[in-house]
Amino acid sequence: MTLQQLKYAMVVARTGSMNKAAESLYISQPTLTNTIRGLEEETGITLFNRTNKGVNLTSEGSDFIFYAKKVCDQYEQLIWRYDGKGNTRKVFSVSSQHYAFVCEAFAEVVKSYDASTFHFSILETTTPKTIEDVRNQISEVGVLFLSDFNRDELKRIFVDSGLTYKKIVSCRFYVYLGKNHPLADRTIIDYEDIIKYPIITYEQGKNSPLYMSEEIFGEQDYPYSVKVSDRASMLQIMKKLNGFTFCSGAVKGAVGWSDYKVIPLRESAHLPYSSMEIGYIHKDELSEIGKKFIDELYKAAPAEEYQPEGTDRPEADTSNPDK
Repeated sequence: MTLQQLKYAMVVARTGSMNKAAESLYISQPTLTNTIRGLEEETGITLFNRTNKGVNLTSEGSDFIFYAKKVCDQYEQLIWRYDGKGNTRKVFSVSSQHYAFVCEAFAEVVKSYDASTFHFSILETTTPKTIEDVRNQISEVGVLFLSDFNRDELKRIFVDSGLTYKKIVSCRFYVYLGKNHPLADRTIIDYEDIIKYPIITYEQGKNSPLYMSEEIFGEQDYPYSVKVSDRASMLQIMKKLNGFTFCSGAVKGAVGWSDYKVIPLRESAHLPYSSMEIGYIHKDELSEIGKKFIDELYKAAPAEEYQPEGTDRPEADTSNPDK
C-alpha cells in the first residue's frame, strides 16, 4: 500500500467518478481503475460500489478513506515541517480553557515571530483535553483555572502526569451576561438571584468528572443549565435565553464585548467558593517562545491582578497536592 494509492482513492471518493478523478489526477482511467482494484485486493475489502452513474463508497470504504485521510494529512505535515534544505519549522501550540485573554497573549506572540518558520496553533478545548495535550506534548502550555472546588483533584492529576503548575492570577468570580439581561443594571449580583436564570456551560466530554468543569460549582447546583462546545454558541444562547455564565472578569476587549456585561458576584456565607485562580501547566522546561507566551499571559491577565514583568510571580507547589 502506497501514499499514491491512498491519494487516488481519496480523489475517487471526492469526485464520485473514475473518469473525473482520472482527469483531475492527469492519468488515464484504466491506470486509475487498476490502482483502485489493486488497493482493494491488497486490503481485502471493496472500497467502492460501481454503477453506470459513477461510484460511491461502501461502508468499509468510508472507514478506509477516514483513516487514509489521517495518514495523508500527517505526511503533508511532515513534508511541511522539513523543508528539504536542512531547516526545521518550529512548532508552538497552546491548549486552553475558554479565555479571551489567552487568545490575546497568543496573538502577541505570533506577531513577534516569523510565521514562515513556525507552525502556530491555539486550541480552545475541554479541561481533560488541555491536560492531555500538555501531558502528551501536543501543546507546550495549557491554561486552566483552579478553585477550592477542583484544586486538590487537579493538582493530583498534574503530579501524576509530570506537569508543573504555576499561577498567573487570583481573581474573584464575575457574572457574564448580555447587556439586556434583567439583572444587567446591577452593580453586584447575588448568587440566589442569578441561578433563577439558565447557566450556559462548556461541555467537558462524556463521563467527565465534576472537577473537570469550567464552572465554579457542581452541575447539581444549577437548576437550569445548557451545555455548549464553543464560545460563539455560548454567547448566542446567552443572549437568546437571558442566560449567564461565571467568569474571571478577563473578557473586556473580547470580540463582541459591547453586547455583554461583567458584574461581580457577591460574596456570601451561602457560597462555598467565591474566588479562583488562573494558571498554566507545562511538562518540560519552557522554550524561548514558551517563555515569551507566559510573559504575554501575565500582561493580558485581568487588569486588577496584573503583575508587571520582573515582579515576583507566585508559584504553586505541586510536590504535595494536599497543600
